[in-house]
Amino acid sequence: MQAFPKSGQKQTALTPWWSGRNGWNAAIRLSSVSVLVLHWMLLKVVIVLCRAFEAADLPFWVDGGWGVDALIGKQTRPHSDLDLAIHLGDLPRFEKLLGSLGYHPNKDDGARAWNPVFTHRSKGSVDLHGFVLNADGVGILGEPSENSAYPAGSLSGVGELDGLQVRCITAPFVLMFRNGFEPRQIDYQDVARLCDCLGLERPSRFQ
Repeated sequence: MQAFPKSGQKQTALTPWWSGRNGWNAAIRLSSVSVLVLHWMLLKVVIVLCRAFEAADLPFWVDGGWGVDALIGKQTRPHSDLDLAIHLGDLPRFEKLLGSLGYHPNKDDGARAWNPVFTHRSKGSVDLHGFVLNADGVGILGEPSENSAYPAGSLSGVGELDGLQVRCITAPFVLMFRNGFEPRQIDYQDVARLCDCLGLERPSRFQ
């Protein structure tokens, strides 16, 4: 998954990690020579993973599409992956645990060390975003010069998935991140659902 905006794409001063994606992993690509179909990630799989992380005492924050659903309190659309913010120092333990559950690291020469993706042959993928929390409560992603981070206060959200309480990105920051780049159709849908559910004003790009 692309972690940063593509050239020419508008972005906020503090870039959210996922703002450069060209559509979600769930997209199905068709051509005259090949067909790529990625597996959807079922809610029950997400719950199994979250419970496994909790049992291993591994802190995590649900981000991305599942993060929106957690804030709403139910699954609202299909997902192919689970985005998680985690402490960078916990990456080796996450990799070991995910490996025991059948998730293996993607072979991507362009992947950043703090942003590994682990894929299961039939149960979707887990996209980890390892941050280092600074003295101001900002979760720095990668080198500070790259200017990508979870802003202070963004990791204090609480949501629910199938009755399981999870930590997630707070709604105002979800909206701020989505407002920082040209929206895709899926962004319009996520923002509409989130704002309608929580009674929030839609950001400028979504009005």
